Amino acid sequence: MNFNWSKILSTDESLEKEFSISNRYRNILFSLTTVASLLILFFNIFIAICIFLLGLLYWFYLKKAKHYGFTNKRIVLVDSFLGETITSIDYNQITDIEIEQNFLDQIAGWGTLIINTAGTHVPEINLTFIGNPQDIKQTLDKIRDNVRSSTPVIPFPAQN
Repeated sequence: MNFNWSKILSTDESLEKEFSISNRYRNILFSLTTVASLLILFFNIFIAICIFLLGLLYWFYLKKAKHYGFTNKRIVLVDSFLGETITSIDYNQITDIEIEQNFLDQIAGWGTLIINTAGTHVPEINLTFIGNPQDIKQTLDKIRDNVRSSTPVIPFPAQN
């Protein structure tokens, strides 16, 4: 990946897993726009060029803008194209993790990872079109388990 995580992560934080939108999804989408623009080329060259350029721009956007990372402390979601939006979720705020794949998603090897949270301004985070969502979920579960096992439990003081 081409993202500079050092500007986001704290000094005692390490990046455990980094991923983005599936390469296969981006390439299939770009191929379909190229084919569509070639078919439309016979009818209107201006519209064909516009469709091709929009497909190219969207491919570039997906490649450069979406960055996801699991650290030893939190999940970091970065959307950086013309501006930059950084969303951070502590592992103890995650209530549930789901994978959503329809038939086409399963064939293509991508899917949506849905992260449900408690105590944040966004109750549900959808990471769409990520490759091998089962592997990503397993990695997230392992990291969460490690964080939970290393976090000391502080008991409530006894009340009289």
